[in-house]
Amino acid sequence: MKVILVTSQFTYVKGNYYYLLKQVTDKNNLPKNTEISCVVFIKTFSLQLLLKVIFLMFIGARHFSLTLLKNMLTSFIYDPRIRLLKSLHIPILKVKDINSTESLCKLRQLQPDLIVNLRTRNIYKKEILSLPEIGCINIHHGILPDNRGTMCDLWAWVENRPVGFSIHWMNEEIDGGNIIITKQIDLSKVKTYPDIPRISSIAESEQLLLSLIKISRSGYFFSDKNISMRPKFTKNPSLKQIRLMTQMGFKL
Repeated sequence: MKVILVTSQFTYVKGNYYYLLKQVTDKNNLPKNTEISCVVFIKTFSLQLLLKVIFLMFIGARHFSLTLLKNMLTSFIYDPRIRLLKSLHIPILKVKDINSTESLCKLRQLQPDLIVNLRTRNIYKKEILSLPEIGCINIHHGILPDNRGTMCDLWAWVENRPVGFSIHWMNEEIDGGNIIITKQIDLSKVKTYPDIPRISSIAESEQLLLSLIKISRSGYFFSDKNISMRPKFTKNPSLKQIRLMTQMGFKL
């Protein structure tokens, strides 16, 4: 089974998802006859984003901003992910959009069986979704089917709801597709918001490897239909909401 991983140039997960990439690219952890054919990095840097991150630092989201700035700097100067992939002789592709003609052309040549989206915010269109033989799966930072949108783990933490992630098949609907697994994470050691995606990424690597094992044996499968009678859609918090969160004692 040929697998392509898609991640962002930099993320707000401490270490830029290095732990997960290291686990999932280790041949000893992968199911038999499964290989990582390529890792795609979505270019996410812009001056506007940099200014926004700096602004967030001064309005209360200091821990989040510092993590993102560190990851941003690391991705340009010394990226352990790139060094890891080169040491394993895994091809690297850097694109602005997973749906671009360049991306589609190069990925099609690899003839993947499965594409795994690692929390990037790219919206996969029909052409890329239909490219792999088996399909595309996504790691979503909320517990489906109810929690949809962006920053789901942050809002769940603030609102005292279960915090976790889901792995699901992808379709043209955002956060759609049948559910493979959902996992709640332990918040007992969480002191600041960046602790949540860090702790989550460790569990994500375990559950993703288990999912790959099952997919390699059975192909397409799912545990639950991704249908909710009371979906909760969240988005990036506003300036007013960030200030309210910090006033409530949440360390962002």
